[in-house]
Amino acid sequence: MFLPIILFLLIGGILVGTSPVYEEPKANIINNECKDYQTDNDNDGYSGIIEDIDCQSYPYEDGNGESSTSSQDQGNNPPYQNYFDLSVDFTRHFIDKQCSNNLQNCIGTNFITEVEFYCWFSDNVMLSSWDSIFNSVFNQIGNLQDDGSLTTYQNTCQVFGGPPATMPNNGDQLSSPIPDNPTGQPNGGMGGGAK
Repeated sequence: MFLPIILFLLIGGILVGTSPVYEEPKANIINNECKDYQTDNDNDGYSGIIEDIDCQSYPYEDGNGESSTSSQDQGNNPPYQNYFDLSVDFTRHFIDKQCSNNLQNCIGTNFITEVEFYCWFSDNVMLSSWDSIFNSVFNQIGNLQDDGSLTTYQNTCQVFGGPPATMPNNGDQLSSPIPDNPTGQPNGGMGGGAK
């Protein structure tokens, strides 16, 4: 009684055929030690990507985090998340963790958009600004191919007239945008502007 049904399903499965499912390779993202900006994992006095030069030089999960990753061990497991997009994801992670995903009075500032906060964060919280990190990684150390991060940063934070209203995306951002702060103030209420 069940034999005809089983035969029908087997023959149907053979006739339909199967095609292999192609999955895009998962990009290497930020190493957990580099994402953890509150813990000094290698006891050198610097924590996470905000302060630790080893994280800034090679922040990816296939590296050694806060411990130095040798140049021959860098860039061997592509693809890699675009460094600008990684920096945006990290800054959003910081806003989420420190300020409950809210720009209002976030670490003493009151920015309207996440773009304004990102540029301020780069200049005032990061030990080395994002643009100097990108310049070092792509133009001085030379272990990774320039992925457009420095240009995107310059077109975001170093633009005459101020940054764009929305965060640029080079295609690799994994986080959601931070909602605008309608009660925010130009320049975060701190005066000055993007460099």
